[in-house]
Amino acid sequence: MTLRTHETNATYHVVEYAHERLRERLESLSAGAPVKMELTRAGSRGNGWRADGVYLRSESAEDAAAGG
Repeated sequence: MTLRTHETNATYHVVEYAHERLRERLESLSAGAPVKMELTRAGSRGNGWRADGVYLRSESAEDAAAGG
């Protein structure tokens, strides 16, 4: 999955997910859906990232903890 920041158009390539439920949640979103992500670098080279959490703009942190 490729993510793009609104502010700078930087791209992040998600290559790992903290857990299967998070991957499924992200796959269910429409392309271009605005989200806030928690990312951790996956490995030491390249632009690969692990998705650790996702927050939809309409959710509170408590509702979205650990990806949903």
